[in-house]
Amino acid sequence: MSADPIFTPGFTPRHDVAVIVACDANYLPYAAIPALQLAGRGEYDVLIGGPEPLELPAILRDAGIAHVAAVDTDILDALPTDARRSIATYMELFLARALRGIYRRILVLDSDVIFERGDPGRLLRTDMLGHAVAAVRDNRQWRNPKKLVREFKTLRRPAAPYFNAGVVMVDTERWAEAGWSAKAESFARDHLAGLGRDQALMNGMLYGDWAEISPLWNWQFTWSSSHLMSMADPCIIHFIGPHKPWLDSADGRVPMRLREDFSRILPKHFPDAQRGSGLDRRHWPTRGDLRKTLAKQWMAAGPMLDYLARFPDEYTLLNP
Repeated sequence: MSADPIFTPGFTPRHDVAVIVACDANYLPYAAIPALQLAGRGEYDVLIGGPEPLELPAILRDAGIAHVAAVDTDILDALPTDARRSIATYMELFLARALRGIYRRILVLDSDVIFERGDPGRLLRTDMLGHAVAAVRDNRQWRNPKKLVREFKTLRRPAAPYFNAGVVMVDTERWAEAGWSAKAESFARDHLAGLGRDQALMNGMLYGDWAEISPLWNWQFTWSSSHLMSMADPCIIHFIGPHKPWLDSADGRVPMRLREDFSRILPKHFPDAQRGSGLDRRHWPTRGDLRKTLAKQWMAAGPMLDYLARFPDEYTLLNP
């Protein structure tokens, strides 16, 4: 069964929709950055969400950010984890069930994102075309929308639209009406071992039954998208892969302006958090890295522009 969600003592929801940055205690310093960037900007609540209650530091509490803990014990023993991903990687599943009747819709974000612009409240109130879930296509299908991803190949299914689980919007009532929690448990027990984590689970059980959000709400930062980003002007940037903006390995890869809040907030409010030594300095890419990313984007230019042109604006959802 799903236990009742546990909120920060004294917290009362102010809106019927919420943006929730998912993390465990280890990733709280990094989840704090997008939470602070999102707070106080519109008609939506901002929460940190994790499997266990956490006491938030003053900088978050003062910004009106609360914590919500939720877990679904029915499915817990069927969910694989690894050294990089704790059980917190499945928070969209836990929260979709636990927050029914509290929030009409939730937008669940990974902690390795930053918020740049846009109105999440407007996105959360847009037409989801009858679906319980909306998300952004995974970058593997940005330039080749008919690509057969590994997970579907393993499941011996034909190619289908496949989304990235770093930004997932859920209509909690439709989720419950469709019985997706029970379907997730069944899929996890029958298929998930060796297939992947939350992204494989969500795509495997939904298999195309989701609404497609503009990539501006989950701009996956890769060799093939980093420079076009300045023209696309995304709302949320998602640092997929190992080169997180707070690490030294992001030097010369992630622009200085995207690391500014990590440089400013981590040392003062999370002094024990792992962080790179050069967050506040400009780093130029190596010649090889620059050539590689320019070549990748030159080859991807046409398909990327075709993909972006499918969306009339960042608030219109499509059937994938």
